[in-house]
Amino acid sequence: MIRKLLGAMILCAVLLVQNLPVQAAAVEPRECPKDLKYLLGMYYGNGEQFVIRERGGELELLYRTTREDYKFARSNQFPLKKERFDSYTLLEAGPMNNTETSVRFERDPDGYGITCKIGGNRYSRAFFGADREKPFRLPQPADWQALKNAAAEAVMPAALAEGKQARLVDVAKAVPGIKLDLRYAGTDNCFGVPIVDVQKAYLDQEAAAALSRVQKKLADYGYGLVIWEAYRPWSVSKLAYDAFPEDKKQMLPAPEQGFSHNTGRSVDVSLYYLETGEPAAMISDFDEPSVRQYTKFAGGTELERYQRDLLHQLMSLEGFSGSDMEWWHFDYEPDTVYSHLNLPLAELN
Repeated sequence: MIRKLLGAMILCAVLLVQNLPVQAAAVEPRECPKDLKYLLGMYYGNGEQFVIRERGGELELLYRTTREDYKFARSNQFPLKKERFDSYTLLEAGPMNNTETSVRFERDPDGYGITCKIGGNRYSRAFFGADREKPFRLPQPADWQALKNAAAEAVMPAALAEGKQARLVDVAKAVPGIKLDLRYAGTDNCFGVPIVDVQKAYLDQEAAAALSRVQKKLADYGYGLVIWEAYRPWSVSKLAYDAFPEDKKQMLPAPEQGFSHNTGRSVDVSLYYLETGEPAAMISDFDEPSVRQYTKFAGGTELERYQRDLLHQLMSLEGFSGSDMEWWHFDYEPDTVYSHLNLPLAELN
């Protein structure tokens, strides 16, 4: 087991239990070499889990010290020294112990790492979302149209209408240069079908103004904002909840609780490159149910972590509060209570 293999190092590691904060590096890292990127991810076996990540063009093994650290944000870091293709040496260097252990990766025919051998132990890779171009999809309900009709006719609970009301504006007009990739208006989402019929994004005017300031600051780094979702009518949230399988409904707030997107003060965002207009390949896909969705997940490539953390820094500076669970989700000044809305997107100008 990896605990036995690394036991001495775990007891006296110089890097013992480090907390990796959400803070972008001062200089943008280079793109991870493709042959290394195909090895990155979580590996498991023998009751253990570890993460292989990239930093500075080299591989590192992150071994968490407690099972509760599901983000691997507090981990021992072990550099892997490359010997030859897919063969490495794990370096255990400490004040009382200096040893080396052989590490060997195996790939599938497409080049993805599928197993990792450390010493005499073998660990399998856990694949997530778009790792193999197989994004997360829910089974589509047979009564989809009936669910849509029922959600459209449902009445939002009166208690959700309490609070200030947002003044919704068209984000594309309020934020010059912003790009729209409205996942729920197309098929590239967890449902595999559109749940809204309008290719526009709306936000409260204050949140949109703050988003515009973020857009301007990002330009200094060569990036622009991509909107994945903004205001969502309450009826659409009800449709999403009703369409989720029973064993996964806990992933969404119940309709009677409301959803922050219903207030018009929440937004899901990503980045694109100003030079090419192409979207940045972020650390996870949108709505990907994996450890990579966590804001403090310590894996991935150095560039992916930089981009995610840069986004959080600049959004925070303009009054947005980021989600710990979803790196792409932000609420604008969440301490102010705003009413939930059920205004159809088609009726907004």
